[in-house]
Amino acid sequence: MRFTDYRHIVVLTGAGISRSAGLATYRGPGGLWSDPELAVLSHVDALATRRDDVCAMFWRFRSAIRGVEPTAAHRALAALPNATIITQNVDGLHQAAGSRDVIEYHGTLARWRCDGCGRSGEPPDAAAPPSCCGTVMRPDAVLFGEMIPADAEHRAKRALRDVDLFVAVGTSGTVAPAAGFVRSAEYVGARRVLINLEEHDDAHELFDEIHLGEADELVPRLFARS
Repeated sequence: MRFTDYRHIVVLTGAGISRSAGLATYRGPGGLWSDPELAVLSHVDALATRRDDVCAMFWRFRSAIRGVEPTAAHRALAALPNATIITQNVDGLHQAAGSRDVIEYHGTLARWRCDGCGRSGEPPDAAAPPSCCGTVMRPDAVLFGEMIPADAEHRAKRALRDVDLFVAVGTSGTVAPAAGFVRSAEYVGARRVLINLEEHDDAHELFDEIHLGEADELVPRLFARS
């Protein structure tokens, strides 16, 4: 059965789908969090002690994303009329490619918010993040140690209730929360597919099939309509 024959497709994407666009991954050799300093600043506790450094780091990440084009894998997923994208990425490339049903599970760097008054929105281009209520605004993204936004969690659970094809792209799919998504898909009898450069840990126990290689090559081919 072709991937495009399924009626309720859920695609989980990780940093690997944006790698060919020139964006760094987070874990593994050369990943952003392999730098101890960046890893410290990515935790919510650093907001209390080094807020300016935290916000400046994520502002640099935001600046790196601006102008980056979606990859062939992003565009292939955007062409699916019946797919919900659950992305762990904060780069907005799925929306830029044209995907409409996107759940930003870890938030986004496109929006920034004030912890004082709760105001949030897309800030203007500037050399540094904006301030509000006497303090620098923070990214509307989930830092380590923070809870997943309730709306994103609810939408993901709702999408997984009816899924008949679950595909993980550019992520190992074997650690939380991804592993929980795969288990949910298994519970309702969905076909479970991993598309990634490498196979990690217990992937064969979680997925029905595994395709190893570049997302830009595999996603357009596997989701081809003929």
